[in-house]
Parts: sequence; C-alpha cells; structure tokens
Amino acid sequence: MEVLLGLLTIEPMSGYDLGLTIRESVGHFWNESYGQIYPNLKKLAHDGFVSCKTERQRGKPDRHVYFITQKGRERLKKWLAVPPQPEIPRNEMLLKLFFGEQIPAQILIGYVARMAEERRLLLELLERVEREEINKNRHYPSAPYWRMAAHYGQMEMRAHLRWARETLTELKKIARKQRSHLRTHLEKKHEGK
Repeated sequence: MEVLLGLLTIEPMSGYDLGLTIRESVGHFWNESYGQIYPNLKKLAHDGFVSCKTERQRGKPDRHVYFITQKGRERLKKWLAVPPQPEIPRNEMLLKLFFGEQIPAQILIGYVARMAEERRLLLELLERVEREEINKNRHYPSAPYWRMAAHYGQMEMRAHLRWARETLTELKKIARKQRSHLRTHLEKKHEGK
C-alpha cells in the first residue's frame, strides 16, 4: 500500500493512472498487480490515508481521483523511516537451471533466451522512461531519486543480459555434447541389431 501512498505524493491519480505509473516507474523492482490496486485504495480511503474525488466524464464512467491526506503522508514517512527487511528472491527459472541436468539443455536454452528477451525489453523501457519522463520532470525534487532507481534497474538488467549471454554459451556446449552422446548411443544400438 505504501507504493500507492508514495506515488500519490507526486500527484493525484486514478487507480488506472496508478497502475500505469507503477509499470513505468517502480515496476522493475516492485510488483503490484492491478487487482491489488483498487482494494488497497478502498482500504486506504477507509482508513483516512487518501481521499477520493469523483470526476464526471461525458460518455465514460466516472473517474475516481485519489489524493494523499496528511495522515497518509505521516504513514508514508513512518514507513520510510523503518530500515528495509532483507528479502530472499524466488526465481523459478534459476531453480530449474539448478536442476537442469535432468532435462535436455535445449529446453533450458529456451528458458534463458526468453528471460534475456524480457530483460532486454525492460532495459529499453527503463532507458526510455529516464530519457523521456525523468528528464522531462527533472525540476521535481524527487527526480534525482527516480533517476537513481532507474539506474539501478538498468544496471540490474544489463547484468542479467551479460549472465544470459554467458549461460547460453555454456548451455549450447552442453546441448552439443548431449546430441553427440545421443548419436553415439543410437549408432551403437543400431549396430547391435
């Protein structure tokens, strides 16, 4: 919920706007699904941390715009003052790679290649956000902090891409060995007939 409070310090937003902003700003390090946004906004409003103004729109559903309250700012500041807890990441692709000896390397090559493509696209998004959004809003007091978070994401994505290149090279060597062993096995089996 703190991500919503933090984003509402930038400007009032609708739930839809918050979802887009999360995706393009903090989405590379904070996961907040669209399905969580509206129930969390409702709870924040009920608890007095945000207020909501309904804007009428012609030919469209009403737009509900949320504003952070003073109570919400105090909650956010209190949360920011608490040191972050270490998190143990969960990465299913790495877990499958760890046990990769059990399946053909070609399958793992597909997993790593797909992960690399996802990271490449995220890197492009982070670079575009910095170029177009952060630089455009550099007069905001928060802009240096936004840039730091974007740089972290860019560096992380570049590290993932470097790892993927190295891993793909290694997996391709393993796949060649597996194919060679399979051919040898099939040839011996054929000779035995």
